[in-house]
Amino acid sequence: MAQVITDTPPPLSFAGSYFSPLLFVAIILGLQWPRGAAAFPAMPLSSLFANAVLRAQHLHLLAADTYKEFERTYIPEEQRHSNKISQSAFCYSETIPAPTGKDDAQQKSDMELLRFSLILIQSWLNPVQFLSRVFTNSLVFGTSDRVYEKLRDLEEGIQALMRELEDGSLRGFQVLRPTYDKFDINLRNEDALLKNYGLLSCFKKDLHKVETYLKLMKCRRFGESNCTI
Repeated sequence: MAQVITDTPPPLSFAGSYFSPLLFVAIILGLQWPRGAAAFPAMPLSSLFANAVLRAQHLHLLAADTYKEFERTYIPEEQRHSNKISQSAFCYSETIPAPTGKDDAQQKSDMELLRFSLILIQSWLNPVQFLSRVFTNSLVFGTSDRVYEKLRDLEEGIQALMRELEDGSLRGFQVLRPTYDKFDINLRNEDALLKNYGLLSCFKKDLHKVETYLKLMKCRRFGESNCTI
């Protein structure tokens, strides 16, 4: 059972003239993301893919920068590659048969990749609602509700793509849905710090997978000459 916090942990602060990448991403997300069901109205398939890729890119960047800031603030450099850190970084998403790289993903159908993407996104909908208690600087990470909203927007975009591409091939397709623990707010406890560090690592990895899957599908369907994954 977590111990009672007796004082406030140091916030992830970006005082002075330093303009944080996280703040930049938060601003971009707030400006470019529509809200609710209207986020994905009826539109061409190419636009649905383009919008989903954009949202996945923004979320992956936000997750990566958040992981780096947490590491810089709370994890001493000499501990970042310890066995204890490695054990805390196991991701539940590794228990599902989702592709782990571009070459593996190319062997999967679009519907399979969309289904795996949806499972990965849905596995984070509950845990991210507790992030605001870990990151006390709301200008950096925004509120957990805003991160939750962005995940829900991406979830809706993936579901819209699945409706467009539905061919019956995945009926009866079942995968054990991974679940993640809540983030721990007791940042004075080493075990809690390692747990949060591991969760952020998984969040970053899972969003990178989703971004890769969506980019691959978009590229092979529409064959852009400048396609990069």
